[in-house]
Amino acid sequence: MPVSFLEVDIRLFGVFSLKEKRSIVKRLLNDIRKKYNVSIIEYENQNSKELMTIGISFVSLNKSSAFRTQESIIEYLERNFSVENVYKEVYD
Repeated sequence: MPVSFLEVDIRLFGVFSLKEKRSIVKRLLNDIRKKYNVSIIEYENQNSKELMTIGISFVSLNKSSAFRTQESIIEYLERNFSVENVYKEVYD
């Protein structure tokens, strides 16, 4: 069973406080967790108002399913946020 990992850097615009950013991050993490049944955290840039880095991991039955889920998550993020960098990996 393949294990997938995504690291995504997202640029936030119009955020004026860390409290506002944390509200956005919390909502995003909960939405992705519910929609895709994945483990997700914000693990870098926690003190930056303009940038968030999230890590996402999940287990799939096969590689093709893992790649489809990765692409679906990336598309969701790109529709709603300004995604700057994406690192993705699938381990057997």
